[in-house]
Amino acid sequence: MTIELRPLRHFVALVELGSFGRAAAALQLSQPALSRSIQALERQLGTDVVFRASAGVVPTDFGRVLLQRARGLLQLADELDRDVLLTSTLQSGHVGVGAGPYPAETIFVTALTRFVSAYPMVRVRLHVRAWDELLTRLRSRELDFFVAEISTFHRETDLDIEALAEHPVHFVARSGHPLAGRVNVTARDAAGYPIAAMSRVPPRILGPMLEAQRRSPNRSAAARPFPAIENATLAAIKHMVMGSDVISAVPAMCIRDELEGGTMVLLGTEPWLRLDYGVVTLKGQALGPAAARLRQYVVETEAQLATEESKLLARWAKRGALPRQAKRQPGSAKPGRS
Repeated sequence: MTIELRPLRHFVALVELGSFGRAAAALQLSQPALSRSIQALERQLGTDVVFRASAGVVPTDFGRVLLQRARGLLQLADELDRDVLLTSTLQSGHVGVGAGPYPAETIFVTALTRFVSAYPMVRVRLHVRAWDELLTRLRSRELDFFVAEISTFHRETDLDIEALAEHPVHFVARSGHPLAGRVNVTARDAAGYPIAAMSRVPPRILGPMLEAQRRSPNRSAAARPFPAIENATLAAIKHMVMGSDVISAVPAMCIRDELEGGTMVLLGTEPWLRLDYGVVTLKGQALGPAAARLRQYVVETEAQLATEESKLLARWAKRGALPRQAKRQPGSAKPGRS
């Protein structure tokens, strides 16, 4: 026996609304048509599923069992319809997204790999820029959303922001650097050497870093520009750090391979030295199916990377290779704000 979903929808609506009149109106059917549908269902099942009572139409004992099963089947069918529709709309189109240099090198590498494998016909354009440039592009509708440091956006009333995990940032250097053997390297210590940054430094970090540079025991530190080098790619930063006494400040996951391979080391960190990532969209701007799915992949990937980052830092701490200041674990994701 094969039962179609249509009469089951009619039956569920009838029971939930309690009368043929209300159910027929909700289903956009005539009352006789709804009555015939219920009667046909009862004939197919060989038993009554509803009866009229003083309170209206109510299910029989068998009808209550059928109601529970029908709701589950209809929910599964609706979810399947949504998945089919989503898949069909993801066979073409394009998505514009943005990222700061760090999330571009970590979160988006994995998220885009997943996305393009699932939806190879969708074109994605990734804009890697500093947070202020990304905001300009978002407002001009060049971007569907972007992921970047969000600490500068608290006064922007036209944005929807979903905060992600906080990521501690560490001063890093080559394994043979003069500071590599020291414990608890501070910002004042690091300021004694040229510092390379991948992007514009957020004001929340820039202020304390300039103060640390001013108070550095190294006499030439105060005269040195900060950052000494600003570059847009992680590969270039790694090359400079590996070939000189240049220090950079990055999340541990950005140099995971180098840390595990012993070619680079974590020197230390500060309580204010962290990145607060978030997914940023414009209020009132609905994402298309492709952008919404990519955003889902980004959020899932970021949560996974935060967990891996905690494990990486724990391994370094366990073998005594991590300075005491760097044992701060990534914070849990904070509630989104508007």
